[in-house]
Amino acid sequence: MIENSNILQFAEALCKYSNKDEEFCREFIRRLEESPALYKEFAYYLEHQDFLCEMNIQGITVPDILVWQVDKFKAGIDEGRFELKYNADAMLLMAFNTMYEVEKDPSKYLENFRTVTGSDYEDKIKGY
Repeated sequence: MIENSNILQFAEALCKYSNKDEEFCREFIRRLEESPALYKEFAYYLEHQDFLCEMNIQGITVPDILVWQVDKFKAGIDEGRFELKYNADAMLLMAFNTMYEVEKDPSKYLENFRTVTGSDYEDKIKGY
């Protein structure tokens, strides 16, 4: 159980501003509780509005995931999916949420992080 009410309130606020339902929020909080390293990263971000980057899974950090997400957003625009709207809270929330998944199964994400970007270049793999 998260004992720091500021961290709990921050997690709940990010979920709310990201239009996530209560079930998603409960699962996200459970993930923070389950992963001490992720919890530390999240707490540090709350306090400093910056990334600690101690949690590093095969070269992937929370900011790496955030950049990858922005690249995916740009790729959507490149492909004419203009319904995408930038939501900084959602991007931040999903970066932390994805880091939990990377921690559990890095192989699932490593190839996507290396190949799926918003940049257009020859031989780009599209598969997100």
